[in-house]
Amino acid sequence: NPFFYKLKLDNIIGVIHMNYIIVILISYLIGSISPARIITHKVLGIDIRDVNSKSAGTSNAVMTLGLKWGSLVGFLDLIKGFIPVLIVRFIFHDNDIIWFVSGIGLVLGHVYPLYMGFHGGKGTATFGGILFAIAPVQTLILVVLFTILTIVTDYIAVSTLIMVTLVPIVMYFDDYSTISIGIVLFFVVLSFYKHYPNIIRIINKQEVGLKEGLKK
Repeated sequence: NPFFYKLKLDNIIGVIHMNYIIVILISYLIGSISPARIITHKVLGIDIRDVNSKSAGTSNAVMTLGLKWGSLVGFLDLIKGFIPVLIVRFIFHDNDIIWFVSGIGLVLGHVYPLYMGFHGGKGTATFGGILFAIAPVQTLILVVLFTILTIVTDYIAVSTLIMVTLVPIVMYFDDYSTISIGIVLFFVVLSFYKHYPNIIRIINKQEVGLKEGLKK
């Protein structure tokens, strides 16, 4: 019966749409948790969004707290991206689109956190955790490249923008869906937008470099 067939199809589509909505909402709320703000407040008694780049993320944590505490923030931000997407990948093992939907929810939560007046970090470490959950080998290669570029340029922002630009290119050659690549391209644009002040400070020689941050 065409009517019942259409009704069943509509129900299936409705369930799929609901899965996407639930995944992105839960991911956003998890992404809104800010290790940078929590740890900086505990260690220095300040809001990390008031110092240096005024970003509640890993790079500013390294510049503000030094390598030890900054590395902890980075690890927690990475785990924040890794574990939720890994769970989503386990549940929806044949749908790469919903993996990246979860990922963009996590990133948006990190960048525009509900609990912090929508003023968070830039999402790079969280994005790295997302990629580790989806493509660990390729991500490890990108991390090595990111480390080398950071040492050479002395600026995390520069190596970050190069790295995130490479991600959709790698995805294209690995035959990911067009929608998944589009979601990642959205993050690339968001990353350039969030790093624009850093680039201006680098041009004006006002940005704190890696070497200076490691002296802390």
